[in-house]
Amino acid sequence: MPELLKAPVTPAQQARDTLLGALVGLARATTSEPKTDDTDEVLNAGLRLAAQPDAPEERLQRMLAIVQTEKHRVAPGCATCAMPCGNTNDYDFVRLWAAPESIHTLKLQMLSTAFALAQKRPQGQAQAAVYQLLFTLAEDWDEELLTPVVQHAEELCRE
Repeated sequence: MPELLKAPVTPAQQARDTLLGALVGLARATTSEPKTDDTDEVLNAGLRLAAQPDAPEERLQRMLAIVQTEKHRVAPGCATCAMPCGNTNDYDFVRLWAAPESIHTLKLQMLSTAFALAQKRPQGQAQAAVYQLLFTLAEDWDEELLTPVVQHAEELCRE
């Protein structure tokens, strides 16, 4: 497994996890609110940066601010909601690192596939798969539900 896909130790690795968690929150925000003209590019740029093993903490932090701004543009009411539902919350990657091995492995495959798709500057089904992968990372699904999501996205990577 690439060093990139291991529990964070350094401040830059922790910033990467925070950025990835915010990207999950952005993807989830689009399930109930319309994307802006910039959402796809912000999401993909964030994934491309997070996929760089040597990305400096400062760049990760700047991208985090961009992602948070975009999420507030997509779902402006969520930041001040009196009764938050949690649907647009950022994902805490501690959950991934603490997951059972089989779930942990599948979710890391999902993340790797999202990185690969984002590198291709996806459109159509491939872009939808990026959103689905990120959305699904935050779900407490078992192997039976996660496996088809991974397989579908991996098929799109091969196209």
